[in-house]
Amino acid sequence: MTPRATALRRGERLLRFDGVERAVHWTTAILMLELLTTGAILYVPALAVRVGHRSILENIHVYSGLALLVPLLVGVAGPWRKRLLEDLRRFDRWTAADWAWFRPSSRRAAAADSGKFNGGQKAEAALLGGGMVVMLATGTIMRFAPPSWITFQRGATLVHDVGFILIALAVLGHLYYAFTRPEQLKSMLTGRISKEWGKRHAPAWLDGSDLTPRRARTRPEPSAPRGVEEAVGTRRASG
Repeated sequence: MTPRATALRRGERLLRFDGVERAVHWTTAILMLELLTTGAILYVPALAVRVGHRSILENIHVYSGLALLVPLLVGVAGPWRKRLLEDLRRFDRWTAADWAWFRPSSRRAAAADSGKFNGGQKAEAALLGGGMVVMLATGTIMRFAPPSWITFQRGATLVHDVGFILIALAVLGHLYYAFTRPEQLKSMLTGRISKEWGKRHAPAWLDGSDLTPRRARTRPEPSAPRGVEEAVGTRRASG
């Protein structure tokens, strides 16, 4: 049994997310839902007219967007960041089991080698993480760029609108995934999940192998030219 499985065991339940990870997740989720709601109201004319208070909604949308990455930055900045950084490393580490997750016929077999997160979760994390950065950059240009940047503002507006639709779809998929898997949703609330779930869905997380560094590729030592080898061999024989 690995030190992780021993240290994190409490009865038959394992610590999946600590308090820092849950705080980062839920504060980011609240800000994201707030941005999607205010963005939809501002984007759809009928909703904007019905709700009113456009200037207030714009300010809420802008400053919520500026704060969107703050929970993550705070989470990775302090001495409490260890488990959060480990999960970020997991998101960046793709295995054959992760790619197999995208093939329904191979998904069940891939679970035998899966880590804490499967391929779908890693893809969505990449989409949302990259999308938040893009939306922050384009939103900043739209709101704070000088009038001489009108061309950049038009381009930023287009990217921002497309990004809004993609992120909204990703969040809807995330919500569907969460509510159809109550045990995993509960683990984001309590932090713990059953050991049986780990055996079935994340065995590589249980044994710690989903954080094992990739083997470095070793290059073979260059061999000496044939003439040099013969000369060395002759010298050794004569010696």
